[in-house]
Amino acid sequence: MDNIKRLDQRIELLRPILGFEGVTFQQLREIADCSFEKSYSKGELIFDQGEKCEFFYIVMKGLVKVSIYGSSGNKITYLLAGTGEPLNLVGPFTGNPRYLSAESIENTSILLLRNEDFLAYTYRHPVVIKNIMSILGYAIDSANDKILDMIEKRVEQRLIKVLHTLQKKFGQRLKFTSRDFAELAGTTTESTLRAMAQFRKRGMIKSNRGEIIILDPGFMENQGFEVYWV
Repeated sequence: MDNIKRLDQRIELLRPILGFEGVTFQQLREIADCSFEKSYSKGELIFDQGEKCEFFYIVMKGLVKVSIYGSSGNKITYLLAGTGEPLNLVGPFTGNPRYLSAESIENTSILLLRNEDFLAYTYRHPVVIKNIMSILGYAIDSANDKILDMIEKRVEQRLIKVLHTLQKKFGQRLKFTSRDFAELAGTTTESTLRAMAQFRKRGMIKSNRGEIIILDPGFMENQGFEVYWV
């Protein structure tokens, strides 16, 4: 009875998974039956760049930062995945070594499916493949937008767009570090600290340790920026 109860609880947690729109309760049970959970502490690496992709990952609880970094150590974050969001939509289909790394930024629970189980599931239910293609299209458009912003926009403008994006997803109280903001905007921590100091002087934000509070969300709305996909 306890096993059935835990399975039903897992299915309920799976209902809002991004990319699984249109999937029935019974079809979600197929995932629940062949998956397992793993916990990660804050700051723990879930997978690293260059590793072989063996699993499909879904965040069940917590928050995960998915990034890419160069040989110099510079890092750009393109996804902050919360409850119900997958971490790697492409890897299970290619099986190639990862181009991205994923790190928990708070205590996190992850649901894992082996690649072969995930692929068999998508072939049985092709609506999932259609959903994934739609998400990837949106993600690519957002990545291209970020590249153009890095070429054309000042650091302050990029950071306002990042703050606007995060406010839309997480609300006005943002529990992220200056390094997190820098990696999302494609700039340095030093430049981010200088820009945030200006934002505080202008009454746009206030900050505590590891937290930014947006005081003037209307100002950011009025900049006319589209949000990034994060």
